[in-house]
Amino acid sequence: MNPTSCPNMNHRRPNPPVRFCSQCGEVVQGDLPLKRCSEKEHARRRRDRETFCVQCGERLVEER
Repeated sequence: MNPTSCPNMNHRRPNPPVRFCSQCGEVVQGDLPLKRCSEKEHARRRRDRETFCVQCGERLVEER
């Protein structure tokens, strides 16, 4: 998904609170440090229906 067509509002914010977009996986705040996440954190994000992790950028669900 192209960030210009991504509906996630973090692309339009001047200072988003997350490093990666949860919908398209693009970097939205490159100044934030890249974090290493646990599988428990990723499981919680999957339950929240996030496609990508907002901290490390890893794809959390497979494309259909």
